[in-house]
Amino acid sequence: MTLKQNLYKALHDHYTAKKNKAIFQMNLAFEKPIAVGDHPQIVDDCIKLIDEIAAADESLEVLRGYFGEMND
Repeated sequence: MTLKQNLYKALHDHYTAKKNKAIFQMNLAFEKPIAVGDHPQIVDDCIKLIDEIAAADESLEVLRGYFGEMND
């Protein structure tokens, strides 16, 4: 893997991981509310998670838009 490909992969993986983490936490809130426990600010937390998903999607779109798709 070239240095350029390695950098691209690192950036792509970073934003994908952030997105996947936020999606997991949203799914947990929707599907396993008992795991959330007594969480009075759940709506505010979910708003933040949705914002994180949107930001990661936007960052991935910018990465692809300006630097294309990079394959191994």
